[in-house]
Amino acid sequence: MKNFAYQLKINLKRFLLRNPFFFIFTISFPAIFYLIYTKVAISNAPAGWNKRFLVSMIVYGILVNSLTTLSRILSSDDKNGFKLFVKLSPASLTSYYANIFVVFEIMNLVAISAVALVGVFVNKVNLSFENWLVLLVAVPVLCIPFALIGVLISFVGDENAVGALANLLMFAIAILSGLWWPLSIMPDYLQKLGKIMLGHPVSELSLNLLLKQNLATSQLQTLFIWLIVLVLILGLVIKTKGRKA
Repeated sequence: MKNFAYQLKINLKRFLLRNPFFFIFTISFPAIFYLIYTKVAISNAPAGWNKRFLVSMIVYGILVNSLTTLSRILSSDDKNGFKLFVKLSPASLTSYYANIFVVFEIMNLVAISAVALVGVFVNKVNLSFENWLVLLVAVPVLCIPFALIGVLISFVGDENAVGALANLLMFAIAILSGLWWPLSIMPDYLQKLGKIMLGHPVSELSLNLLLKQNLATSQLQTLFIWLIVLVLILGLVIKTKGRKA
């Protein structure tokens, strides 16, 4: 337990405190986009739209953290021999990955809190205690498939390729899933594509929980299919990597 706590302390410093990328892209960008869309770009918005976009930007922040930060961390540790160092030390790889997961979730909680506090203090969004529980507990759970994609991207190997692929997928998911703007303003064929993109069921289910609405069965099915497919692909990749090693 002491080794795990010590490793957690080190990882928090190198991923959270010494990582300007996290503060700029995962925290600042979603908060800035939220302010721009709610204060400048959109006027006479329908009731509830402010809270809906708050959820979208929170999901977007976790998406950025998963696809860019997490993939970069795992890829960098592998390239720099940090994983080999862990193998040769008293700590195990299982402990390493568990530690990374804990740090990753802490980073998500920081990102969620930043956007939510902007909503509360700037846009006067009313968030009850139950709403905060949904944002800090339920939303990160729904966003787990994002983390699986980040892990898959880290296996690409080359850091430049990891960064390029992460940014490509991040923008594709964010735009097509309706995280930046409603799907209703897109052409019909993009709306159909957007509804099966991973970001759409995550944001819609998160909003349903926040507004205490019934969860849509179709959204749950889409999210479950994504989760199963990503787990199978990840298992196949890990097995293939193990054989090569």
